[in-house]
Amino acid sequence: MSKKQRNRKTVAQNKRNRMINRRYSTTIKTLTKLFFLKVAYLHKETDIEKKKIFRVEIKLILNNIYSMVDKAVKKNVLHKNTAARKKSRIGKELNSSF
Repeated sequence: MSKKQRNRKTVAQNKRNRMINRRYSTTIKTLTKLFFLKVAYLHKETDIEKKKIFRVEIKLILNNIYSMVDKAVKKNVLHKNTAARKKSRIGKELNSSF
C-alpha cells in the first residue's frame, strides 16, 4: 500500500472514529440537560402524583446517563476522572431533589 493510499485510509478512519466519539459526548450532554430540567420541574411541582411520575422519569434518565458515561470511559472517549466528576455532580443534584 502506498503512502498516499495509507493516508486516505487513515483520514477515513479518523473521521469515522470522531463521529462515534461525538455520539457519546453529545448524548451525555443531552441527557444531562434533560436530567437537570426534570429536576427543576420536580422542585416546582406541587401535585404528588406528578412528582412520582417525574421521579420515575429522573431515575430512567439517570440510569441512561451513568451507562453512557461508563461506556465512554471504556471506549476512551472520556477520562475516568471526568466521568467521576460528571456522575458526582449528577448524584449531588439527585440527592438534593429527593
